[in-house]
Amino acid sequence: MTVCRCGTEVLDADELAARSSEISPASIAIAVLLLAAVVAAGYWSWSRPPVEVAAALPGARVATGPGTTPGNSSEQDAAAEPGSAAINPWTGMPAKPPPAAEAEAAVLLEDVVSRVMPAVVLVESTSGRGSGFFVRPDTVITNAHVVKEDGFVKLRQVDGTAVTARVDLKAPAFDIAILRVTTPSANQVVIPMGTANTLRPGQEVFTIGSPFGTLHNSVTRGVVSGLRRSGAATMVQNDAAANPGNSGGPLLDRSGVAIGITTMGDRDKPGINYAVAIDHARAILDGGLVESTAAPLALADVKPLAPVQSESSRDEGERTFVAATAELARSADVFDVEWKKFRAACYTTALPASPGREWFVMLSSRAVLPSQVGGGQCAAFLAGFQADASRLGAAMRSALDAARRAGVLPGVVRDALRSNRLEFDGWDR
Repeated sequence: MTVCRCGTEVLDADELAARSSEISPASIAIAVLLLAAVVAAGYWSWSRPPVEVAAALPGARVATGPGTTPGNSSEQDAAAEPGSAAINPWTGMPAKPPPAAEAEAAVLLEDVVSRVMPAVVLVESTSGRGSGFFVRPDTVITNAHVVKEDGFVKLRQVDGTAVTARVDLKAPAFDIAILRVTTPSANQVVIPMGTANTLRPGQEVFTIGSPFGTLHNSVTRGVVSGLRRSGAATMVQNDAAANPGNSGGPLLDRSGVAIGITTMGDRDKPGINYAVAIDHARAILDGGLVESTAAPLALADVKPLAPVQSESSRDEGERTFVAATAELARSADVFDVEWKKFRAACYTTALPASPGREWFVMLSSRAVLPSQVGGGQCAAFLAGFQADASRLGAAMRSALDAARRAGVLPGVVRDALRSNRLEFDGWDR
């Protein structure tokens, strides 16, 4: 052992070699572990970018408030702007985008209103003013009581321009009128049609219209109060403020989808307004529910829906209705064959188009008259066919009535009729 000038004793080479043989294996293992820890810490400190560098990465948002640390990437990802690709500040890679539901919730209501506003119009008829909205570039929905007996109306848009529209058809039992624009624009904004079937009390809704016929495209907001019934129509009760002139305007959900058509309210009871379910308008556009002898909608006829059926009862009603329509469709297929024979031999005049089957004309006021087919076998066949068709029609109406009592949703009924080619606008008559 030698002593350096500082006074510290230093082992010479021979003594160091002698003592090294005395070091235990456990001491060596501990030394190795400590060395590895030091190396890892040094690598982490070297590779980890500082806060100011991370903040400069494109799209990065670094939490700097109390209780946050630069490494909290999950909080930074959640703070990214909606619709942008959030960047993880440590890796520089895009973070996992937020769920679609969160992105939708982030959309401001005023942005939704701005998007759908150009689709809403002021409807000017000879009897007054109301509202309407485009669902196709050439198609506008409004109330039947807005157009009344007019054949043509004027549509004034939010930018002040006016176009002429033809009253294509009306369904007073649902207070719906369909207007066709004579010169449609390919760039016309339209409002998508949803359904009232899934609405829940308390759900937020808003409406756009022209109250008093002068306050063009006013917006009011409220909630769904409940679903009601008026004759064959489903009504959406809501408390979004509406006044004369709002009639025919859209009732929309939070995403800007039409779920109803504002039709009436109780002036003596503020906060109680009604919109006819958009499902009826879709059915009309698809070719059904056009003609009906039912009375027009009236406030006095609005009633609560039947007591809510249990899920098992409704499911059973759906199964029964689907089975009934399938059976009636098989009978209708047989009628199709007989009808083709009759048409070929006895009656070649063109008949109104039907979304279901051509011979459904026998169930309406447009029925073929025996005098039009002459006498003999043709007249005899026609009489027998009409009697059989009437019996099938009675069975169809009975199945529809049972489905309503069981609480089967309108969408289920519509799909069953469509898939079996049993759509007909006269089932409700």
